This record gives sequence, structure tokens and C-alpha cells, in this order.
Amino acid sequence: MRIVNVDVDDLSSGLKSVHDYWNGLRNGRMAPTWTEFELVRIPSNLLPTTLVIDIHEPLEKSIFRYWGSKMTEIHGEDMTSRHPHDLSPPGFGDQVLADHRKVVEQKTPLAWHYSFLAAGGYMHSHSLVRLPLSNDGETVTQIVVAIDYSREALDLIREGREKYAEAVGASSERPAS
Repeated sequence: MRIVNVDVDDLSSGLKSVHDYWNGLRNGRMAPTWTEFELVRIPSNLLPTTLVIDIHEPLEKSIFRYWGSKMTEIHGEDMTSRHPHDLSPPGFGDQVLADHRKVVEQKTPLAWHYSFLAAGGYMHSHSLVRLPLSNDGETVTQIVVAIDYSREALDLIREGREKYAEAVGASSERPAS
């Protein structure tokens, strides 16, 4: 599994539009509420790969409130009303939980590029943004996860890998001092 934390500016136009919608609802607050956030405002190509997690304490008790229909195909099962740590492959659920924890603690949107072996044995890559929601204005009560594996998103992932490889190559070519 390969996971890279990225800036929202490095996401596809679809994910940026979801972030912009979320940001417009904030109105100076930490995050909009669940009742303000309308899933139907998410671009139609991203709605099948969108998730909503109800956050509970401890975080391991959190559950998927909404599990987009395409996610069942990708993961091989419907995870609605189940816990993120139930995800497979082994270790993937732990990583998702760790990423949710970052959003809960930082109370801010965070974005990643993921690549992992999906159900069915194929390599799956996508970009995503996690957006906190808050019903009390202080704590994260839900997280909306919009996921994109469009050609644009995959090209951005590839470009990120190439930049990383160039940076690593350049640093390893420097003479030792």
C-alpha cells in the first residue's frame, strides 16, 4: 500500500469542487453541519465513490453512515453501518482509521493519494479528500470522504510519483560532504 498526503491544490478538479462546496458552507466556522451538507451537491461522477463516517468515541467505534455504490465493487462488500477497521486488505482499515484520526484531531480537510491491492487482486489508485463536519461547532461528528479515480486523478498521482522519484534521485546524486 502506498499513501501520500497531498495539498488540496494537488487534487482533481472534481475533488476541488467538493472542497469548495464544503468551504462555502463553513461560513467562518470550523466546519458545516451534517444537515447543511447535501450529498446531492457532490459531482455525480464522485457520488458513487463517496463515504460518510459517523465519528464516535473511541474512534474505532465509528461507522460508515453512507457507503457509495461503487465502493462495494472496489472493496467487494457493502460497508454501510460497519466500522472502518473492518476494511480489507489487512492493515488498510488501520490506515483509514489513522487518517480519520488526523482529521478529527486537526479539524481540517486533508487529502491523500492511495494505491493498494483491491478485492479481486488488482492494483487500485485514487485520490481523496476528507472533510470534517461538526454538529456542535467544536468536535468532528462526521467525515465526508470524496474519492476520485478518474483519468485526471490518476494522472495527478502519476505526476506526483514522478516528482518524488526525481527528488529522491537528485538527493542521492549529491556528492557526500
